Amino acid sequence: MKIPHAKTTGTVVLLALFLLGGCSQEFKRGVKDFQSNWVGLKRKVTVYSASGKPVRTYEGKIDIEPTEYGNKIKFAHNGNMVLIFNMGVVVEEIK
Repeated sequence: MKIPHAKTTGTVVLLALFLLGGCSQEFKRGVKDFQSNWVGLKRKVTVYSASGKPVRTYEGKIDIEPTEYGNKIKFAHNGNMVLIFNMGVVVEEIK
């Protein structure tokens, strides 16, 4: 049995989601979540100090892992795991 190619399968899933979901904001967020989890998104993550000054910036294909705590962010960057506790963080998608 031949296994379908991952990109072909992803394209079929995205097409099905588009045809079934319309163009609502919720649908667009769902597409972005799918893209983030399976294809990856190029992002810029800026970490700020308590005084509001930038401390560190990360750029690249960054996969943010949601956590149950509001004071922690976890992501992989260039093959390294990054954990940030109790800091202001802004995550932006780079186009």
